[in-house]
Amino acid sequence: MPDYDRKRLAEALCANEAAFQLNYGLDPDDIHAEPSNVDQVEGSEAALPNLILQKEMMISVATGGQRIQDVNDYYRARHVDLKSSVPALGLSYSNPHDDLWSWYHYWRAHLPQYADRRQYVRELFDPLIAAASNRTSIAVVEREPTGWERVDRALSKAQAQLAGATNEEDFQTVGMLCREVLISVGQAVYDGKRHVTLDGVKPSSTDAKRMLEAFLHSVFPGDSFKEVRGHARASVDLGLNLHHRRTATRQLAELCLEATASTSAVMKILSQNAQAM
Repeated sequence: MPDYDRKRLAEALCANEAAFQLNYGLDPDDIHAEPSNVDQVEGSEAALPNLILQKEMMISVATGGQRIQDVNDYYRARHVDLKSSVPALGLSYSNPHDDLWSWYHYWRAHLPQYADRRQYVRELFDPLIAAASNRTSIAVVEREPTGWERVDRALSKAQAQLAGATNEEDFQTVGMLCREVLISVGQAVYDGKRHVTLDGVKPSSTDAKRMLEAFLHSVFPGDSFKEVRGHARASVDLGLNLHHRRTATRQLAELCLEATASTSAVMKILSQNAQAM
């Protein structure tokens, strides 16, 4: 860090801390910077607060608040970070102002009123802030591939879809992909010559629920294993519900993908045991 920036940082830290100098007898020039051992925050946890700070700083300098010369270096550093961190979340950071002087010249030429400047910045940042706030640090547990090519491929697509999802239609697509996963699982384990459906109806090639129930009834008959069968049925129902829910949310998509992945793993274990018998 350059000496000038170190001094400014030290002065800022001590600006409202007269007791600091009184108690320790140190001037700001005595402070030196050292690398931190704290783990760096990444992902949406890092991008979201930076987006909010950038938005508020642009509004502040354009409406009689902070002076550009006092905060421009912070703005520029944050701008560089956002250009790399936001696209990593599957989002687009489209702020055209590399520094606050660029923003100054723009508002002077095009936005004479404070209200116009606030509206411009909000339109620039609010959709991105909303999308970043939708991101979550809770990830679906990664499991070993099942070995069923179509199942593993569709699960991978569903995970990628969830990672980039920002709206209801995106989350609905996760449900559609989860349904495709369970159809492929059903096709992998169901054998029409060996497995009989509970209602006697021969399942179609896309009837995941009947295929899975018939397989499970064969390997886990009786009431003592009804919870295992219920888990598979719930996974199918959740995928169907999410696919058609116009108010789909990220939480529902996460639950659906987790249920689908776990059902796929359970079916793989059972199919291997069934083959060994």
